[in-house]
Amino acid sequence: MTHWNPSFARALAATLVSIDLAGCGGAQQTPDRTLSLTVLSSKPHEVSGGDARIAVNAAPDAPGKMTFLLNGQPIDPPMVAAGTRMEGVVTGLADGANTLEVRYAANGGRGASASLVLTNHPLNGPIFSGPQQQPFVCRTQESGLGQPLVDKQDGVGHPVFDTVGGRLVGHSKSCAIKTQIHYFYFNGEGFKPFDAATGYATPPADLKTITLHGASVPYVVRVEAGTINRFVYTIAMLAPVAQGQDAAPGFERASWNRKLVYWLRGGVGLGHQQGTAIWFSNGLRGAERQIISRILAQGYAVLSSSGNEAGVHYNMRLAEETAMMSKERFIEAVGVPAFTIGIGGSGGAVQQYLFAQNRPGLLDAGIPVQSYPDMVTQTVPVADCPLLEQYFSDEVARDPASTWASWSRRALIEGSNASETVANPVTGKPGSTECINGWQGAVPTVLNPVFKDPRYELVAQNYGYPADVFAKVKWTHWNDLANIYGVDGDGHAPSPIDNVGVQYGLGALAKGQIGKEEFLRINACVGSWKEPSQFVMWESDSDPFDARNMRHSANCRDPGGVPAPRRAGDLSAMRAAYTSGHVFTGQRLGIPMIDVRPYLEPALNMHNARQAFSVRARLLDANRAAAKNQVIWFAHEKADQSERALDALAVLDRYLSEGAAPAGFTDQCFDAGGAVIGSGPSSWDGVLNQRPKGACSAAFPIFSSPRMVAGESIKGDIFKCKLKPVAAALRDGSYPDTARFSAGERQWLERIFPQGVCDYRAGDQGRPARW
Repeated sequence: MTHWNPSFARALAATLVSIDLAGCGGAQQTPDRTLSLTVLSSKPHEVSGGDARIAVNAAPDAPGKMTFLLNGQPIDPPMVAAGTRMEGVVTGLADGANTLEVRYAANGGRGASASLVLTNHPLNGPIFSGPQQQPFVCRTQESGLGQPLVDKQDGVGHPVFDTVGGRLVGHSKSCAIKTQIHYFYFNGEGFKPFDAATGYATPPADLKTITLHGASVPYVVRVEAGTINRFVYTIAMLAPVAQGQDAAPGFERASWNRKLVYWLRGGVGLGHQQGTAIWFSNGLRGAERQIISRILAQGYAVLSSSGNEAGVHYNMRLAEETAMMSKERFIEAVGVPAFTIGIGGSGGAVQQYLFAQNRPGLLDAGIPVQSYPDMVTQTVPVADCPLLEQYFSDEVARDPASTWASWSRRALIEGSNASETVANPVTGKPGSTECINGWQGAVPTVLNPVFKDPRYELVAQNYGYPADVFAKVKWTHWNDLANIYGVDGDGHAPSPIDNVGVQYGLGALAKGQIGKEEFLRINACVGSWKEPSQFVMWESDSDPFDARNMRHSANCRDPGGVPAPRRAGDLSAMRAAYTSGHVFTGQRLGIPMIDVRPYLEPALNMHNARQAFSVRARLLDANRAAAKNQVIWFAHEKADQSERALDALAVLDRYLSEGAAPAGFTDQCFDAGGAVIGSGPSSWDGVLNQRPKGACSAAFPIFSSPRMVAGESIKGDIFKCKLKPVAAALRDGSYPDTARFSAGERQWLERIFPQGVCDYRAGDQGRPARW
């Protein structure tokens, strides 16, 4: 069996971007006169910030005999030996194309030369993500890093004030700060600021120690903070062993194990703000402290950026660009890591899957925690939730004895879990569904262009922005990425949300769990969302499911009445979601991933269990070989989740170090005490195959979604289904024999679905051809 070998992949990549040229004067090339010039910190055409770490492979006697030229002018970059090559950071690159040349004069006057074109971009970006948003609130001050630097005087950007007199001195479009170095010490529970000048001589009483290279040393972390691509990045690693002595850029600290963890955060944000750094402001959150403190203690470096927090924005092109630029900075400042492992939950997990798909080489492995395959396809069933909950609410209001007063019965249509005892945030009483507890507050942030998070305006006002700074902003994911999805004449971005032909509850009808009349009534009355330009402000207290922005029909319950209309999604938006890399298709996953998740179904949490299998199903459908790179670990909700993440890190470290999958790289599940319930390829049998349930699938039941109940697969990747006439569906066995529709019921079905019903076997009609 051939195993994926990261060392070979990196060597091949270096070979592909290097240029080898013969010696001067046309003399026959010999090994001692061959030079190879390579950029290590980025691709040659994606350099940023005016500097780049390069490597030169040359003859053994080349050091001391090499000369460098940048755009034809001699330079003298500091070069140090790194194995069989010389490495160093070249500075002074101008924006645009730069020619870097190295020449080697061998004995007898013969020599060789090599050149490389480096295309440099501003450190503030962008490189490929498109125009940058305005307004854009800088938050470096909240992070304790000071106000941003003034770069504009024309009123565009973040207000910057004289810290003494409070006088406006200018604005900042880039939110940039000067690079800073901070120190923190670990006290056993968290990190506190540390004075490197005095703290070693007079250490804090609660400073903990760790064992490093056989010696006990203070647990002190050095954190570099700065701004890249308008976001705050941090590089954290154990402080240099030479206590308090800061190292020059490029110095490879003895405390670093030469391995990098890229920390990514979750959430669903709508841009227009910088976010805050994880080491400052509110600091590390919850389990982050436990995991990161133990990662750093092992010698890993931890890289992060506020631009890789999905709660700050959900533009995966921008997130990818930011991660690429931040890693470039790490390599320039510290050195080339042996490998990079991503860790992050929810939206941080999504980033790992999409980075692996869209930019191979950025990460070498990943630990997606509480994952989704992506966010945009998740909006499809999530958008169904308020429609269905409003229907059930209306039915119960009409008849308190309605069967839909039973919360667990709603799961027959919604597919996801429900409970008679879990507290409901809308009613304030026991009994709820995942549609409510997991998603009720999230839908408006994706769909409603006039929804406003008051925290945005509060932060902006605190910084001295005009009161109407966000007046023209349309708060949807689609508008947040207007340069990708486009906008209409009124400035609204097209929405892909579509439910034409969706037969809600079809699976429940097939199982005899609901009758024909209820099936028809649900589909006649569920309705759809209005067009973006028709939305009004969401009033969560009086209208918890945002029904004012739904399209309904007053007499939909009457078989002779008018069914509520369905909404057709915009095909161009669907195709843009694919082509911009916002959909995980399963076609590419070339790195090992351990998908870790606590089992949160009993809590009706939005991080439902099926998502890991949605990823795998897409992989199996598109690239079965790539599916072998994903393993799934579940743990009881009361288990120590930090232990699972750290165990996964150890397994992937071994995988990457040895170039082959270790025994631990396999499907597994764990009980509340951390003991293994099941392990191996058959652990999850019964989820994606028809075999009897494996040990893990028996221990952790997997639920579905409204679209799965309607006939879609667990992949959950269909924006728009292919339609077939109702008459064809009535003939081809789409409905169970027990549901023999009368002539009147057939007419009602035809009126509900005048364009036809979904045929999910034909795949997504919104997917670009040959994509």
